[in-house]
Amino acid sequence: MTASHALAQEVPQADSQAASETSEASQDRAADVVVVGIRGSIDTANAKKRNAKQIVDSVVSEDVGKLPDNNVPEALSRVTGVQIDRARGQGQGVTIRGMSEIQTTINGNQTNLGDGRALDLADIPAELLKSVDVYKTRSADQVEGGIAGTVNVELRRPLDLKKGLTVAGSVRGSYDDVAEKISPYASLLVGERFDTGIGEIGFLLNGSWTKTFYRETYIESESPDIVCCPGDPNSPNAGLPAQYKDIVLPYRAQYGQEFGHVTRPSLNAVLQWRPSDRLDFVFEGGYIGSREKRSVNKLYALNREWNSTYSNIQLMPDGQTVKSITVSNPNGVPAGIDSLYNSFHSDLYTSNFEVHWHGDGVQINSTAQYNKSNSGNYFVEQIIRPVGLTSMTVDFDSDRYSGGVPSITFNGVDMSNVNNYGVERFQDNRGGADNEEFAAQTDITVDLTREGLLRTFQFGARYNQRITNRWYGYRDGFPRVNGTFAPLTQFPGGSQAALSGVTLGGDTTEWYSIPGPVVLDNIDAIRAYIQATDPGNATRFASQYPPSDRGQTFGSHEYSFAAYGQFNYGFDIGFPVDGLFGVRYVNTWGDSSSFSYRLVNGAEVVEQSNGRGNYVDLLPTATAILHFTPKAQLRLSYSSNVQRPSFYDMRPFYWVDPNAANPVVYAGNPNLKAQREHAFDASAEYYFGRGGAVTLAGYYKKASNYFYYDRQDVPIGGLTEYGVDPAKSGFIEQLRNAGGGTFVGIEGSAQTFFDFLPGMWKNFGVSLNASHIFKARVEWPYPEDFPGAFDALNASKWTVNAALFYDTPQFSARVAYNYRSPYRLFIWTARPEYSFYNDETQRLDAAINFTPFKFVTLSLEGTNLLGNNTYRYFGQDNLLPLGVRLQARTIQASARFRF
Repeated sequence: MTASHALAQEVPQADSQAASETSEASQDRAADVVVVGIRGSIDTANAKKRNAKQIVDSVVSEDVGKLPDNNVPEALSRVTGVQIDRARGQGQGVTIRGMSEIQTTINGNQTNLGDGRALDLADIPAELLKSVDVYKTRSADQVEGGIAGTVNVELRRPLDLKKGLTVAGSVRGSYDDVAEKISPYASLLVGERFDTGIGEIGFLLNGSWTKTFYRETYIESESPDIVCCPGDPNSPNAGLPAQYKDIVLPYRAQYGQEFGHVTRPSLNAVLQWRPSDRLDFVFEGGYIGSREKRSVNKLYALNREWNSTYSNIQLMPDGQTVKSITVSNPNGVPAGIDSLYNSFHSDLYTSNFEVHWHGDGVQINSTAQYNKSNSGNYFVEQIIRPVGLTSMTVDFDSDRYSGGVPSITFNGVDMSNVNNYGVERFQDNRGGADNEEFAAQTDITVDLTREGLLRTFQFGARYNQRITNRWYGYRDGFPRVNGTFAPLTQFPGGSQAALSGVTLGGDTTEWYSIPGPVVLDNIDAIRAYIQATDPGNATRFASQYPPSDRGQTFGSHEYSFAAYGQFNYGFDIGFPVDGLFGVRYVNTWGDSSSFSYRLVNGAEVVEQSNGRGNYVDLLPTATAILHFTPKAQLRLSYSSNVQRPSFYDMRPFYWVDPNAANPVVYAGNPNLKAQREHAFDASAEYYFGRGGAVTLAGYYKKASNYFYYDRQDVPIGGLTEYGVDPAKSGFIEQLRNAGGGTFVGIEGSAQTFFDFLPGMWKNFGVSLNASHIFKARVEWPYPEDFPGAFDALNASKWTVNAALFYDTPQFSARVAYNYRSPYRLFIWTARPEYSFYNDETQRLDAAINFTPFKFVTLSLEGTNLLGNNTYRYFGQDNLLPLGVRLQARTIQASARFRF
């Protein structure tokens, strides 16, 4: 696939009139062969761009199974104004213009997984894709749901193929230099398009199977705060010298490795029937699955625990943040090994029926979808403590990596002796969610005039219902033998304990733990061992899985009805002007049930808790396109959107201990308000040659009701509804609505092939794009008294992409560079001035493709060739290093075929 700044009119059906507004040349080429190459994909993206009503960037496939990146988020990182995060060897989260509240659709249809509001784009296999579109504005006919924008994944349809039988596919192997393993990928497409006595019929089966291995080494610290608790003579703070009472010390430092593999099977089946030029039907079903085994093995040090004493304190230049410290406790410092083995799964089943009819001056499109999905995980975790460890030294700004990272030294204990370890705690945890969703809609377009002001009127309605459930449970066991931690070698699976660790800056640190798969294989023996060595938790470990945590278990029903109307218009003022204006009405209502529980006389009182909601939104949109010349145009847009809170955050749950002196209520929030957005956009565009374009766009976005999790004081008598004595004050800790956000930015792109040059030089091309965010500000609920206080999350000021292409039918090559400037990653609500920041990232990738025969293409590709890593720090001014994650280089070889 190749990224190109593009604009296209979104409609719910892939075969509708607006979706067919690509150039005839692009359609003819796609009908003749599956492969279109770099130049053809850019041309197709530009055709979408030129004929569209909204602002959207596209990534268009060069060939079946041909994505120049490992997954969809990686490909979207090439798109103007799009930024991504990377984890576990692949691109993950996607941000559009500094906002992460994204909606996902497949072939224009809203698609969700489990109790979420979107899909995980990393789970959508690149091998199935025809194109990916990033909609930055919306029109009234589009489904609402993402204030950042919409990512639409377009899958292939059989009537897109040539007449007759088409067989195409790919095989690929990707070597990861950190995991030191080869990840296999394979895809196969079989389609046929033919004429019958009842019209033209096409069918298509498109499947893929991928298995991605990954391994990441990381060194990090977390949660800086003042040592607890000033004024308490028994607290760690009491043992600090007077000049250090207000020092800020990270709660934890850790090194570790995260490694495993993700298997993703998928299948899409489509039947299209076109009885006549006026009528066609689409029957479609699909499956997208994911299976992951993830191990996390880390050595940690807890630095602010009770009974700790401190010495050898050194501070950072600010005079308050701790650079290094020695922590001591004669009864054992709180440090050890945390080893976790997690099994994830998800299954998404989709079905879609479409009918399209057009007559003289009227077009009717109707669709119905039924989707069903489930997701879940089960993990086992062991907390292991070095026996006799009474002192440790932590340097939070060591020189083990450029920029500084934490370094941990355990004083006076031999970490290479397996007999020096005991198991402090064992936990297993199981959770999951399922979702059933039905949607139906009809869109009608009526031609009004060909030359008048109002050209067409489009109207329609959509009904959607979701039933989603979530369950969750965990349990802890504390095995003790003769009053001390259970010896590691006696714990089930302990005979297979092995050394593992990290190497960074030339230093290697190793420790013992039981490999995660071994722990899982011994789970029955572990449950029996916990029952024997921890009688207080024997009952909880009698069952196969943990009992449900009622506060995180809930069920929800959500319904929505939407209706819209919009006019397409056109007129001439010395040059043509056209566009659309309309409004969408949305009514959303539903109910949710969970549990509330509190302690009364030492026993839990559990009650079912219910919540309801009903709200209405009016979402106006308007666009205008000024066609100054056949090559130059200016696009203006106003759009609005709404983002509903997550089902989890709105669950009607609370937990409280009313007997506490100042009770804390932990609660969900059924009263959360939806986020709403209003956006103003302008885009100047100039097209030239084949695939050439220069664009410059600016935007101004206002969003309301951002979310913020915190603890708020409640005065005396304010907690009576939670069963708390009216004479007590306390706290409520939950997610709340904060203030609004403002985003202002500019984007530019330029791309061309050098057709004017002689000989081989005309086959070269270049693509450049950059985006700059002047303002990404959210009114968070605390004083703006430190640098970056109101920085939005995930918003980098600069994103730059540059690519050099060479493209002929037999040989093509690409070198691509991606840069992203620093951004705020997370707000640490206890001390927001120590929020987490991600440092700048950059990547250099390259690919070559050789087609020795028309039916086969061989490729060699490399990613992260410069070996750049992910570095993080606390505070906009880098008050203290947070740490680093080492990113792998990959080399990939593939073969693609088509007949």
